[in-house]
Amino acid sequence: MLAFFYASAFVLLFWAPFVYYHREVHGVVNPTHCALTLFNAVNVLICLWEHALFLHRDRIRKHHAALKKRHGDRTLPSPLCLFERITPRQALSYEYWSVIWSTYSLLDPSYANQTSFGFWIDTGNGVVTLAPTLLLSVGATWDLANYSPLGLSNRALGVLGVVINYQMLYGTVLYFGNYCLNAYYRKTAGPHVATVVVANAIWIAFPAMWMRVCWEMVATDACDALRS
Repeated sequence: MLAFFYASAFVLLFWAPFVYYHREVHGVVNPTHCALTLFNAVNVLICLWEHALFLHRDRIRKHHAALKKRHGDRTLPSPLCLFERITPRQALSYEYWSVIWSTYSLLDPSYANQTSFGFWIDTGNGVVTLAPTLLLSVGATWDLANYSPLGLSNRALGVLGVVINYQMLYGTVLYFGNYCLNAYYRKTAGPHVATVVVANAIWIAFPAMWMRVCWEMVATDACDALRS
């Protein structure tokens, strides 16, 4: 099957149950809840890919050099790695998914360089935000104050959400500033630049949306924006 299928199935697995149980518990499908938990599911996938970035950094550097020699700089190979057929074993392998970074490094060489800001902000995100992202999806679906041993109030969950999502927004703004300042967009095809812009816009817009919702949770100790 295509790598894209496995990635999509993973995101669905970490999103659909939250939407289903939110409807079962609260009797409504809330658009804000759907959008934010979908973003969280994607971020969980990205966190795991970021683990691959750190664990297989040497392989990424070597594969990037081979791709650059074969396809040139500032251009992506065809078919893209997400549209290659892979086995279930590959789909469960950090090593396989490191290809995401060696390929993306053709547009931004930061990810083939473990001394770069891009490398460290993304590997750091993979470690720091994985567990809180899952916890936010759980807390957006169930009232954690009613469940032991978690016992988190809405206000406490809101504080966590503000901090984690500010970190993601801040890191993305700095990363995109680095991308622009170093003019990695030069000699890059328009659709490829658009891919970078859209990806960064997602990690700005949705953390900002989460921060707004979480700030309301801090102020009111309630999850009204996620319940009605």
